[in-house]
Amino acid sequence: MSEQHSQCLFSEGQITFPEGYQDRTVNVFAPPAADAPAFNISRDALNPGEALAAYIDRQLALMAKHIKAWKQGERSAATLGDNLSQGEIVHASYLRDGKRIWQQQAVFNTNSDKVLVFTMTCTRAPGDADSALFGELLRSFRFHH
Repeated sequence: MSEQHSQCLFSEGQITFPEGYQDRTVNVFAPPAADAPAFNISRDALNPGEALAAYIDRQLALMAKHIKAWKQGERSAATLGDNLSQGEIVHASYLRDGKRIWQQQAVFNTNSDKVLVFTMTCTRAPGDADSALFGELLRSFRFHH
């Protein structure tokens, strides 16, 4: 494993993790108000030889199978940062504790088999302002130098 891949940078600092470990960390950004969307960023990896669209198909099938009242909506192209990576946004909703939750997930293959998943979650149907906020978050992405 290269030195670059064994490092994990986060807000408070960085660590070097043992050989063979994969970064599957999740960053959660709590909303400023109860009705505002929450954001998180998670990490995953493609299977060997898997394309991003196939990865998304596989993940959507798992969610449909395991998440209560899963409803997939629109699936469209997405851009990360200043045209740094092309991916897809998936709109969906599901039931949690008997209440519908809405989310948009933007999925990108950023480096070899590495996947970044940006999620916006709302306790109400997201509006144009929410989608604009999510778009701003995606456009603000920059790689570390």
